Amino acid sequence: MDQSRYAELFRAEAREHLAELDATLLACERDGDAAHVATLFRSTHTIKGMAAAMRYGVVERIAHALETLLEVARHPHGDGAPRTLPPAALSAETVALLFEGTDALRSAVEHAVAGHADLEPIALASLLQRVASHAALAREHPVSAIAPPATEGLFTPARFAAESSDSTDEHQSIQVRLTADCPLKGVRAMLVMARLTPLGAVLDVVPAQDRWLADAFDGVFTVTLRTSATVDVLEAAVRAAGDVARVVVAERRQAARPAPTNELMETVRVDRRRLDTLLELVGELVINRDRLSRLAEDSDLSPTRALTRAAYDSARLISALQHEVLQTRMVPIGQVFDRFPRLVRDLAHTLGKDVAFVTEGRELELDRALVDAISDPLLHLLRNALDHGIEDGPTRRLAGKPAAGRLVLRAARDRAAVILQVEDDGRGIDREAVRQRAQRQGVLPDTVTALDDDALLQLLAHPGFSTAQAVTSISGRGVGVDVVATRVRALGGTLSMETLEGQGTVFTLRLPVTLAIARALLVQVAGETYALPAAHMVEALEYDPAMIVAASSGERLVLREEQLPVIHVRERFGRPRQTTDSHFVVVEVGGRRAALLVDTLIAQQDIVVKPLVAVRGSAPWFTGATVLGDGTPSLIVDLGSLT
Repeated sequence: MDQSRYAELFRAEAREHLAELDATLLACERDGDAAHVATLFRSTHTIKGMAAAMRYGVVERIAHALETLLEVARHPHGDGAPRTLPPAALSAETVALLFEGTDALRSAVEHAVAGHADLEPIALASLLQRVASHAALAREHPVSAIAPPATEGLFTPARFAAESSDSTDEHQSIQVRLTADCPLKGVRAMLVMARLTPLGAVLDVVPAQDRWLADAFDGVFTVTLRTSATVDVLEAAVRAAGDVARVVVAERRQAARPAPTNELMETVRVDRRRLDTLLELVGELVINRDRLSRLAEDSDLSPTRALTRAAYDSARLISALQHEVLQTRMVPIGQVFDRFPRLVRDLAHTLGKDVAFVTEGRELELDRALVDAISDPLLHLLRNALDHGIEDGPTRRLAGKPAAGRLVLRAARDRAAVILQVEDDGRGIDREAVRQRAQRQGVLPDTVTALDDDALLQLLAHPGFSTAQAVTSISGRGVGVDVVATRVRALGGTLSMETLEGQGTVFTLRLPVTLAIARALLVQVAGETYALPAAHMVEALEYDPAMIVAASSGERLVLREEQLPVIHVRERFGRPRQTTDSHFVVVEVGGRRAALLVDTLIAQQDIVVKPLVAVRGSAPWFTGATVLGDGTPSLIVDLGSLT
């Protein structure tokens, strides 16, 4: 069997289990609950089995060593002890060693899939030796090596229902048939077992698991489980493993419920390059849809009723296809959020700080390309909060705060945009210190005596500006907020900040839900057509000189007792002011409103967003480009820079 064909599948599955290992180790470190041991063992065992099937020897060896250590924790009283006894809690030393082993396992997986030389032999041997020594010590002294004395008596068998033999449990026979085209059937069967094990005690497996890795295994097997879980729960657990064609659960006291033999699997893995290609094709269809609609409405062509109907039907079908493709690209933002708990933990330990990290809104779905793009900006903001924002324990106590800081990463929807926030309860930003340093560096005029949040953010985002006293591995090179602002602007979003000295700071990223197709208002300025992102539109109205008043800061539009700054788009683009009738477009960006003066309003429509490689030294007023229905190009305006 050609193993290389399934390398990417192995990597995807292994990454999921490695993420679960990180999350569970963090929970174990936080609350010391010994119930996490079973989850750690299950994930490690699954990676080991998959690595064995792929013949990735180093991955298998590391997983086996960690599995041995966890096995001691699962049964600290020896192999002869009853299996119904609860596992022991893990000591801080054991958790630290498991973290190190998980890192090595992650590196080994990536190197194995890439076909490169794996971990340095000496480093690998050292790690395996330390794990083996710790496991041996744990066997000899199960309480002191595995769990600190303070945890004795904390856990009771009643807390581990999955390992108990409750008399109310039923013996369930679960018959599973994998799909015919399922790659690595043995590995997939192990994933099914990983889903079933937490629900009860496995009594029998037919055929035996050691036969699943053979080429002759056809993906059909039966698991007998003692469990109190319902039939629906068991079926859902099996199908969650993926590539399952059929599940039949036969209860002892009731007949098995038949399942349709031609049932399709509920989820599939798709190569992202295929999705990108499909999206490109849909983008071209959207352009052709607009061209066809334009032809159908052109009176000079005298279109027949059939042509008009065909054009409208095509528009309807293409719109539906566009929606489905975009939904296919949507993934939970939790996929990027899950990367940060381990990073925050390690960085907090390096800085000697105690930090509680909280994520909110991780179920929110975004375009896959956007999820990939926001990882670096969020990373910079989290590092900034840990290093500059949150104080150490003694400093927080003196300020009357809890010793442990709080760092929150949240996501929420706001109309056609997504809001991402990084919030800390730290010291806040010292406005006076920033002002003085900016003036010493020549970034800020000496006449400025105070900074509001917007001005403060502009200074922090100035290239090369930093408030750190020394350059470290974490900060001090003046690239953090600058990188965030640049990346967010490139994504068509905005960055804002609120800070209170002594109370904390909140950075807010406002981004489009998708980067591929967006709603836009087309306007004409000096004979050229430009696209304004509709997500920032408030209203449009005709120009009326009576609505304009003069102010020290320039012209302002009086709109329902509110004065908005007027921006002559022609002047911004280096053209003379319009002398004929024009229109105002009121936009809101980052909580600020402004009135854009344009020549003509054309239409609102969906546009296909194309990346724009800016010329060095060019004005930063555009975030991308699109092709209109008549085939002409149009630039997409960056309203954050323009206003």
